Amino acid sequence: MKTLDKPFSKSLGDFIADRTESLNDDFIREYFIEYSKEKVQRLVDSEQYLFEGSRGIGKTMLMKYATLKVNSSFGKDSILGVWISFEESIRLERIKVLDTGIDPFLQWTMGKILYEVLVSITKLRPANIDKLNSRLSSIFGSTNKMDNYEMYVDLLSDYINILETGDIEDNVILKNQVPSKSLSNILDNPNSFKKFLINLITDFSLERIVLLFDEAAHVFSYSQQEKFFSLFKALRDPRIACKAAVYPGITNYGKYFEKGQDAKELNLSWSAANEDDINYIKNILKKRIQDYDQNYWNKLTVNQDIIDTICICSNGNPRFAFHIIDDLENSGVFNQKSIQMQKVINSIRSVLETKWKEFSTLKNRLIKYRDYIDVAENLVKEYLIPNLREWNNKRRAKKVKLSGGFYVSTRLYDKIPQVFEVLAYSNLITIDHTKKSIGQGHYGYFMSFNPGILYSDRIILDVKEVKNTSIAIENNQAYYPSTSFMSQIVETLKTESEFHCSNSKCDYKTNNEEYVYCPKCGSKVEIPEPESLYKILRSHSIDNLKLSEKIITRLSNKFTNIGEIYDASIDDIKMKYIQDVRSEKVKNAAIEYMAG
Repeated sequence: MKTLDKPFSKSLGDFIADRTESLNDDFIREYFIEYSKEKVQRLVDSEQYLFEGSRGIGKTMLMKYATLKVNSSFGKDSILGVWISFEESIRLERIKVLDTGIDPFLQWTMGKILYEVLVSITKLRPANIDKLNSRLSSIFGSTNKMDNYEMYVDLLSDYINILETGDIEDNVILKNQVPSKSLSNILDNPNSFKKFLINLITDFSLERIVLLFDEAAHVFSYSQQEKFFSLFKALRDPRIACKAAVYPGITNYGKYFEKGQDAKELNLSWSAANEDDINYIKNILKKRIQDYDQNYWNKLTVNQDIIDTICICSNGNPRFAFHIIDDLENSGVFNQKSIQMQKVINSIRSVLETKWKEFSTLKNRLIKYRDYIDVAENLVKEYLIPNLREWNNKRRAKKVKLSGGFYVSTRLYDKIPQVFEVLAYSNLITIDHTKKSIGQGHYGYFMSFNPGILYSDRIILDVKEVKNTSIAIENNQAYYPSTSFMSQIVETLKTESEFHCSNSKCDYKTNNEEYVYCPKCGSKVEIPEPESLYKILRSHSIDNLKLSEKIITRLSNKFTNIGEIYDASIDDIKMKYIQDVRSEKVKNAAIEYMAG
């Protein structure tokens, strides 16, 4: 009887798990590859930072590692690192906000921050942890000596859960749900909240608390983002350092927050032309794949161009590289004697096709960017890619430097920034916002394509050609507002906000913002609020979940939309063929879809 080479429970998927939020602390300690000590240090210093980078480039992993690193030496005069995810924020959109009543978003956001701070303290168990009892009893209004800090943490957790899942129609009802008026006041006022955090810092003789906010700019709705960054600014203090992971371009900081002034920018960038950047991705793959199966790594590295191509096409995104490896395994190449380059290109193309599908469905989440997403996809596929392929074919024949991107004049960019921002957000292009002269008095930004696009569309043919690309203006195309295709896009996207009469029985509409009251009925004129993103995503079919067709078919006997699975417990999801492991996978798929 033939013995198995590996235990049945050992799966490649366990080693190339790409959702960092779900990784436990031991996994992060084991598989974190340090690339920049400076960035880890910046994430725990006393400055306020916006930690900017495209999706999947490693912001979460770096923030989680920084938290573990700083807390490993916790004690007197030390730093407390607290990683906070706002993944469930979309649930808050179901609560109607009336003119009176407490703000559910502030209650929930500051409640989440406080909860994670308290959990972090109790996990580290400082010698004087009993001080937490008196501090918490003061805000929960209890004098019972039998009460303890763990009970108070549980009360706060219950309140957060009510905000997320309770049957609450509007914010007025919340006053009957909050554990105490003192707690409500602290969670509704950034200054009171900051004062309470400083009291905790004093109680435990800390140098400072570092709050690492993950995915704040993505999971929050547009209006929530503005509130969050107002809170971010209000928390500024020598003893409280806030760091927020944000995406390039699409973040709404609001009127009262100024990048560079209220928080410094810390960019997580990557370049296919930088050997150190390539080796960073290679080391991530090497550590994980060797731990799974040394033979896999051997096959990937017999031909150095194979592993280099995968690393280059990651575009600095370990998740993209994991997906290429996963596709290679699913296509059976590791069972063959060697890996052929064409198989790698096929897997890159397959992963990129999935990425484009995700980009297309992004308009269901980023409602404000719906038109820009449609235009951006068409611009890349129908215009920029064919142009660049033809450009490189001509330059290849002349044996001169090739191009991996294009220049966009600042005047054109300023007219349609959202088109390029959504592409950068999805890691399909990378924008260098350094202004460069592009001739005849014009300035522009260089935008490089995700190398996966260059390979799969035969714009770049191999590793050597990647090294033969140039960003010099003479080696690249440039686009201006006068460029025919671009001018059509600018014209297409010229839309104005449409004002409606607030009276549901009146059909008056206008694009004239000077109208405050309806000339027909006298009611107030307003721009109607778009349908809640929470409601939109909940209503989507379960077919949108990243699950196998068989699992989707089985789930469809019980669930009709994603919202039903999102609300269901693990036990509710269980059914024939979908037990412990699969039910948890289904639940996580729904959470990931709602959080984006």
